[in-house]
Amino acid sequence: MKEEDKDSQITWTDRIIEKMFLWVIPTSITPNQVTVARFVLTPIVGWLFFREMYFLGFVLFSVTMLTDALDGAMARIRGQITDLGKMIDPLADKFAMATAAVMLIFKFSNINIAIAIVVLDILIMVKGGIGKYFFNQKIQAEIFGKLKLITQVIGVLVLLLYVLIGQGWLLQVAEYILIGAVVLAGISLLRPKSV
Repeated sequence: MKEEDKDSQITWTDRIIEKMFLWVIPTSITPNQVTVARFVLTPIVGWLFFREMYFLGFVLFSVTMLTDALDGAMARIRGQITDLGKMIDPLADKFAMATAAVMLIFKFSNINIAIAIVVLDILIMVKGGIGKYFFNQKIQAEIFGKLKLITQVIGVLVLLLYVLIGQGWLLQVAEYILIGAVVLAGISLLRPKSV
């Protein structure tokens, strides 16, 4: 199987996203535009968290991270995978998660978890950049990176639920999930050619 074919394999989650969301997104909107929307929405999410508008932050953070699933599914289903998209998509993810880590995890949870999330994501991006630009490696998201992001998003959403409704057990659950995300980030860092 050619490398290009591997990149464009449509997954069952892509099909679900297609049925739920893609039919309403005009074909004139590209996956890269959706990724750029994530870059634009992230500072707004950060501002909402800063202003302690946590319910609105919860909603907008959810929408922001949904764009990650949308841009990937759009790219594969519509045959719009680009080198630019492969580069900016993980940057947008890490920007969003770093914002959540700084604005929420530092404030409501374990500072060491927040530091680990931010540092590991930076190291993963640096490793990917070195591999791509100095060793001409084909860098792409793979299973541990995807699981890491999903785990991070779930952990942040559970932490936000704790902030909104004040149930202490939610904080413990969020911390366990976020620790799991740190472990997955460590594994992703050790995997060759992964972001």
